[in-house]
Amino acid sequence: MNYSLDALWWKLTDSAVRDLASLLTAPALWHSSKELPVQDLLGNRGFRLLLALDQHPQPLHQYLSVHAPFGKRLGLYAEKLLAFWFDHAPHTELLAHNLPVPAADRQTVGAADFIVLLNGTPYHIELACKYYGSPDHSTDGLCGLNRQDRLRDKAAKLHRQMMLLQSADGLRALKQHDLPARIQTASIIRGMAFFTDGITAFEPPLNPYAWRGLYLPDWQQYRFAAQPHARYCVLDRMAYLSPARIPESETLSAEAVQQIDSGLVAVLAQRPDGYWHEIQRLMKTETDASSHQTPSPIF
Repeated sequence: MNYSLDALWWKLTDSAVRDLASLLTAPALWHSSKELPVQDLLGNRGFRLLLALDQHPQPLHQYLSVHAPFGKRLGLYAEKLLAFWFDHAPHTELLAHNLPVPAADRQTVGAADFIVLLNGTPYHIELACKYYGSPDHSTDGLCGLNRQDRLRDKAAKLHRQMMLLQSADGLRALKQHDLPARIQTASIIRGMAFFTDGITAFEPPLNPYAWRGLYLPDWQQYRFAAQPHARYCVLDRMAYLSPARIPESETLSAEAVQQIDSGLVAVLAQRPDGYWHEIQRLMKTETDASSHQTPSPIF
């Protein structure tokens, strides 16, 4: 699925609102078996609220400024965006954020991302935002630009986090903070999977409808000529959440973008609003100098 082509991105212009909208509406990257449905997260008025917030984003900007700087910590930024939503959407109520769970010896064993009322029902919600690519077409090989960051490890950690409040320590923490003991558990998993060209099916636990991009170990594998009018930008880590929308002055030519060794790169097309909008995303990894094979071109 190319989530960057969703009609929503023609409407929203504020970068923070776009990031919030992505957290609320993007497909899950992988299945945890406890995904929070988008309709529950958005509520009946969700899209109208996002459009209104885009017109008057000052409350969101002010909220984020209180918690800034985020120090390149994308997960922390994403948490604050969701905390704002849970604190302001009419169908939600934020009861706790980053609730610490101490053991009997008072050593902290973990923290719950969110305790929220959704339409009156209490939820423990865990958030994950990950960007993984695989050079060998396998789900097991999916990892980030930091190759120590692997999907299989993160999925296992997320499962443990979702079980945290069902433990004796977790139940005790809920009681100490006068929070509901009978609580549902859910996940919000966002991000992208990057594969080399030609992969049409995802292996479990990946969501077959996940936002996907192109894994690119060598620039020679990309047919720039097939996109003669495209521009490019190298995405800052804090700009991963939503599809890029940038002025032409911040874009790069095909020649310039090929100078980077690694990173996430947005392929851009100009739209009637005058801005350049993301139409595809690439994960460019460092070229393996030990490989002497000339890769076949892909697009």
